[in-house]
Amino acid sequence: MKSAVTLSSRERVLLSLGRQPSDRPAFSWSFGPQPTAKQALDEYLAQWNCNYDRLYQATCDIRQFGPAYNGPPLPPQSSIWGWTNKTISYGAGSYEEWDFRPLANAETVADIERHPWPNPDHFNYADLRPQIREVDPEHRYARVLWVGNPMEILSWMMGLEKLMEALVIAPEVVHVGMERITAFFEELARRCFAAAPGEFDAVFGADDVGTQQGPMIGRPTYRELIMPYHRRLYGLSHEHVRFTIHHSDGSVYDLLDDLHEAGVDCLEAVQVECRDMEPEKLKAGFGDRLAFQGAVSVQQVLPQWSVEEVKKEVRRLKSVLGQGGGYICAPSHAIQAGTPVENVIAMVEAALETPFDQIIAQMQRPL
Repeated sequence: MKSAVTLSSRERVLLSLGRQPSDRPAFSWSFGPQPTAKQALDEYLAQWNCNYDRLYQATCDIRQFGPAYNGPPLPPQSSIWGWTNKTISYGAGSYEEWDFRPLANAETVADIERHPWPNPDHFNYADLRPQIREVDPEHRYARVLWVGNPMEILSWMMGLEKLMEALVIAPEVVHVGMERITAFFEELARRCFAAAPGEFDAVFGADDVGTQQGPMIGRPTYRELIMPYHRRLYGLSHEHVRFTIHHSDGSVYDLLDDLHEAGVDCLEAVQVECRDMEPEKLKAGFGDRLAFQGAVSVQQVLPQWSVEEVKKEVRRLKSVLGQGGGYICAPSHAIQAGTPVENVIAMVEAALETPFDQIIAQMQRPL
């Protein structure tokens, strides 16, 4: 291992993903704060002429890149997949809920095939490498490419209940939908790797396959209907990068063997309050095969605990999940509205092992 003095963010992340000791576990903001939580951070940091974006730049060891969409203009609150959203207020802020699902009435393979699927041509690959070099000219940060979430997208297009039914009574419909979505992301990834060869260190993919109490689907169903598509995306990725990171919320302990077999190197989210997701159990059962990213609870620890309790928990997670390497410290998901700003700062201080005044000084340096 290199001296801590010379360790860059990229080196720290690669050591963490490779389950090797480092000066400290790498740190990521993962999904970052929700808009209302971000506003609270901005207001708090304004007294030092800083904001969340400056805090992110000064503390996060990872940078994520991808091609910009430049296809036909999309209607407001719509996506390339054909769904539309509506804004729902919860008083202090708002969130987006699905308003129209294009495959809500799909019953057959023909229904899936008739859908106007997105086109990989509608993205700007030429500017990808210049964008990377502008943001990170010296490759000091770990660079990550997004490679998709096929099961989630299919569930958003069909509706979760309908997808769960189709897994049982119409698996051929699921296969065709998963094939369409996976093929899109495969082509997108191929073009990104071709446009920016050697520029990425890892990929980030997703599919939520867990609930609070256990897997959303059984192992046989996962292996037959979902795993082949994960294997394709992560197999392609391993031809170009060293590591794959997969996001899933919930209790996924029972599927970790399968996710690893599909090509996953690091499990992201790590909701420790879910069944079988205790850090000690994860490290003992899979620490020799998987790295972990997340685990700082956005459900309980950050919104409800005291500053000192937050710091103590972050140190505990680093000690358990980071023993011998293999941990990227991060929130377990998006930081929610109402989370005390002081707790967010406490998480960062404990994660970076750096007093806040030194973090402020780093934020105030020219970018």
